[in-house]
Amino acid sequence: MNKFIAEASGERCNIMTQQRDYLLRAYREGRLNYPEIIEKKLPIGSGAIESLIRQVVNLRIKGNSKFWLKNNAEIMLHLRCQWIAGSWDAFCNSIFTSFINPKNGG
Repeated sequence: MNKFIAEASGERCNIMTQQRDYLLRAYREGRLNYPEIIEKKLPIGSGAIESLIRQVVNLRIKGNSKFWLKNNAEIMLHLRCQWIAGSWDAFCNSIFTSFINPKNGG
């Protein structure tokens, strides 16, 4: 891999270096231990994540007569995640607290 990086230049070299570093870090952290993952019967593919994205994004945010600005859609996804994670009350309390005790920006 280093040979390919050495032959690259500019932005391509930067991207290849970042990707190499990501894979090396994942390997060191044990995230590429496929035999262990298979033994634990954990999913390896991206199908489960893609299915979840389809459910949450496509079916909940997109749909007939639903039109969102990008920022508003991201906010709605964040709110939905808070609700599903069971952290809605803590999330709302943090918002109310920030209005009551705003932090000075300086």
